[in-house]
Amino acid sequence: MPLNPEARLRYGERLLEQAVAAQSAGKQAASHRIIASAQNELRHYDQALRHYRAARRLHQHLRLSHHATVDLAHVGHTLFIQGDTGQARRAYQAALQAFTTLRQPTAAAYVLGQLGLLYGRQQKWQQALASQQQALRTWQQNRDSAKVAATLNALGNLYYQQRQYSRALFHLRRAMQVARPTDSLALSESLNSVGQVYQDLSNDEQALTSFLRAEQLLPHAAPAGVRATLWQGIAAAHDSLGHWSAAQQALLSSLPIARLGGSKAQLSAIYQALAAVYRRTGNYRQALAAMTRFAGLKDSAFAEERSAQVAELRTRYETEKKEREIQLLIKDRQIQEANLRRQKVVRNALAAGAVLLLLMVAGLYRGRQQQVRVNRLLERKNAAINRQKEELGRLNQTKDTLFSVISHDLRSPLSSLYSLLSLLNMGALPPERLALHSARLTRGLNNTLLLLDNLLNWSAAQMKKDKIRPERVRLDVLAEEAVALLLGDAERKTILLLNQLPVPTLVRADVNMVRLVLRNLLGNAIKFTPEGGTVTLTAAAQGTMWAVSVHDTGIGIAAADQDKVFGKAGPFSTLGTAREKGTGLGLQLCQDFVERNGGQLSLASIVGQGTTFTFTLPALSLGPAAGEAESGPALTAVAAAESGTGSQFAP
Repeated sequence: MPLNPEARLRYGERLLEQAVAAQSAGKQAASHRIIASAQNELRHYDQALRHYRAARRLHQHLRLSHHATVDLAHVGHTLFIQGDTGQARRAYQAALQAFTTLRQPTAAAYVLGQLGLLYGRQQKWQQALASQQQALRTWQQNRDSAKVAATLNALGNLYYQQRQYSRALFHLRRAMQVARPTDSLALSESLNSVGQVYQDLSNDEQALTSFLRAEQLLPHAAPAGVRATLWQGIAAAHDSLGHWSAAQQALLSSLPIARLGGSKAQLSAIYQALAAVYRRTGNYRQALAAMTRFAGLKDSAFAEERSAQVAELRTRYETEKKEREIQLLIKDRQIQEANLRRQKVVRNALAAGAVLLLLMVAGLYRGRQQQVRVNRLLERKNAAINRQKEELGRLNQTKDTLFSVISHDLRSPLSSLYSLLSLLNMGALPPERLALHSARLTRGLNNTLLLLDNLLNWSAAQMKKDKIRPERVRLDVLAEEAVALLLGDAERKTILLLNQLPVPTLVRADVNMVRLVLRNLLGNAIKFTPEGGTVTLTAAAQGTMWAVSVHDTGIGIAAADQDKVFGKAGPFSTLGTAREKGTGLGLQLCQDFVERNGGQLSLASIVGQGTTFTFTLPALSLGPAAGEAESGPALTAVAAAESGTGSQFAP
């Protein structure tokens, strides 16, 4: 069969003429499929849909259920890349149900993968992740390494779109481990995604390394747009690192490839970046030429983009119009149900009146008891006065501790800052010593900021002893937020920071207190873990509680010091593996906050092998609203769907 879409279209049309002449329904269906696939690649989506539906009708007539379901999946794929996600989702779900009934798990896995891409486009993260993970289990059972790698790559891109960088890197690295060495396209896609993650994290050197490896592995048969995009990433990394000559060469390499892809928007972006590089190197003549080319392409690219948007909006309008008609029918039915409920309300009016009479009687009885309440109120006021006296004593002790820490721990870094500024004003500090003192002072100020944060939280906790605001909390979201905040510290010590909390993990707790507990426990784990170590965040259900553990492979805590770390004998702190200073209040604050939220904080440690801190929080059952996900498309998968190169469903 010809690979060129125009030649394949002509080939399919000849086959269809022969099949019609021979009155062969099976050959006619096969011919419609060939024509539809060619029309898809040529972006003639309406024609492709017409032929896929014709093939499906013929297969249904021949009672070939599998082939008819494959045609339905192709219809869903075409609607998806056309932009009609509503009808595409219904087609995919019908195909998935049919494949499941036919007991064809691999075909169902293909559809689940496409549903994952669609939910990603709609920014329904929870459903997108669930579809991809269900497909992953099927490919793992079949030991299909290529499909396993592709699905892991799609999961990594989904986490990247949600800015969950640690999970994204974890899945992308697994994809590279699973992919066969000969599967260069899969390895290249994973490396490209890893480079984009590091670029977002401002780790430009690591991003450049990943992009260059991806370019070496990318097959020559890969789409021109994909290859040009990769060169753009290489150029951006070089530009961020100040390698302007290399950035210029990368952009020049991407120009002929982008022309083959035919995207004016991509060409326009390349010329704009090239003009910026020329301007930085002082080559203003070439910068002007590049800007001229950019301006010439910009209008064409804008018109091209607007045409695509208009087509997509038209499709969405038709879909929404049908959905509104369905909603009107539903509202009519709801009105009828409301009328029935109103009749029930009238019948229950007498019962409500009886209840009101009972309430009046109860009110009279409560009036008689008012005198008793007054006496009890006086007793409570006396007890409150005694409690206030105790509270004043405790606050006075808190004030003394606060002043002690401020005078001891804050004075030293501020004095260092004052000394450095004095030397700067005198002009007596050479540049190399200035850089050394600046780095040392930065670390000291970071520790001082952490001290202030813990100190303020501790003092607030002491003054508002029982004031918490428990609410429904997504513990997995707060954990990812804490991991993202501390990922830079872990990268500097080459520590692997893993968040393995189930999604979703729902608890009932004060959200700000839980944030501080996670941040302090992860920060301590990084502080006392040497370079090359691992810090892992996990959770397990224990009855009505969630038990969350922070495990590190660090230096451990001696048995004699395990009671001291919780501040029972006053603030206690030791230096970290990189000479980091502590505040002595963090774990004391963590224990206080966990216990206020109805949990317990414990530790288990072996010197030289690591430490595990575990805290519990009341679990919250997964309600209907918890299944809804937030949104955003996947990277490579969505790009493939938009260019018409998504997964095909072979019969």
